[in-house]
Amino acid sequence: MTDRTSEPHSGADPAPESPAPTADTSAGPGPRQELAAGAVLAGLSLFALFWLIPNHTGEATSDHEVAPGFFPQVAAGALLVLSLLLVGHRLIRFRKLRSIRPATGGFAVLTEIAILAAGTLVVAWALGAAGYLVVAPAMMAAGLLAGGERRWWAIGLVIAGMTAATWFGADLLFGVQLP
Repeated sequence: MTDRTSEPHSGADPAPESPAPTADTSAGPGPRQELAAGAVLAGLSLFALFWLIPNHTGEATSDHEVAPGFFPQVAAGALLVLSLLLVGHRLIRFRKLRSIRPATGGFAVLTEIAILAAGTLVVAWALGAAGYLVVAPAMMAAGLLAGGERRWWAIGLVIAGMTAATWFGADLLFGVQLP
């Protein structure tokens, strides 16, 4: 057998061991903020399911028609399930997360939800005042720009395609005239 210590040394030292990974406190909201956001979203979806949608949508006019409140109820139900899953997940993992990440950010998540809620009210008002064909392209452009898209031809193509598809789709499939 050969002795490895007598072999020539290449001069390269082994890589030093890296320190154990730590949680980055600037990576996002902490467990408390996520619990609060999940609870607020669950409350808003319950509000939509039990008061907003039933009081502001009509009934189906025939047996073969989809009721106007069906898709909003599906969306609010999905939001309720997902927000309850978020709350449950954070409650289960809260102690473990608390040990690796200190409390962060104050109520940044609640502030973001308040800003989004105010934006939703502005969009709802603008839909009635200016109409879908004005508000939808502006909202899509804002979303695409916020998402990092900078090619104007792509933004224009998405806006034109989605606006036309939803405008004609709502009319042809559901018989709904968008505002």
